[in-house]
Amino acid sequence: MQTIFKSAVVMLALVGAPLAAIPAANAAVGITFDIGNVAVGYSDGYYDNDHNFHRWAHRQDAKRFQAERKEAYRTWRHDDPKHREDQKREQDRQR
Repeated sequence: MQTIFKSAVVMLALVGAPLAAIPAANAAVGITFDIGNVAVGYSDGYYDNDHNFHRWAHRQDAKRFQAERKEAYRTWRHDDPKHREDQKREQDRQR
């Protein structure tokens, strides 16, 4: 019985060690933000090229977009009622 138990412990160690390394390997993989997918950026998020709204995942993404594509960045929120006419014009231009 002890032999079976020892064999099970050894097998678990052999199988478990590589499995324990998998999350660490996946943690090194990152997702980058693609500025090319942003049609118009706002202070609270952006519309992609298919006109779907997304919140900025990271504040740094918004800052980078604002620096690289100043002409397509708006300093107001995407749903700001003071800028409804501006939003309508942009939507018409995208169609």
